[in-house]
Amino acid sequence: MPFNYLLTNLLVDVPAAVGAIFLDNEGEAIEWVTRHGDPYDLKVEGAYHSIFKRHLEVLAGDAAVGEVRNYIVESELLTALTQTLPGGYYVVLVQEASGSKATALYHLRQAARVLSRELS
Repeated sequence: MPFNYLLTNLLVDVPAAVGAIFLDNEGEAIEWVTRHGDPYDLKVEGAYHSIFKRHLEVLAGDAAVGEVRNYIVESELLTALTQTLPGGYYVVLVQEASGSKATALYHLRQAARVLSRELS
């Protein structure tokens, strides 16, 4: 499955999106797309989400609330939506803070379903 195709569709379906990145369980970028030329910031963002994800998984385990499926980190300018996948993989969609989180989350979940099938 061309992961680039799925990520590109995320940018098409989510008008406020500035980038999407698919990462392994260590935070290493597998594939990415960005509306900007240089993917460096997107790769750094994705790597930080590896740290966030691990901390959230520990907290969820300690609280016995089940596995973390997704989470959202918001700042004044950007919103990052992270969807976990099988095997510790995950995908991060970064959008302008003014964008619809509901739209972004819907399309991120759709892409995650396809990615999950490919990883199984």
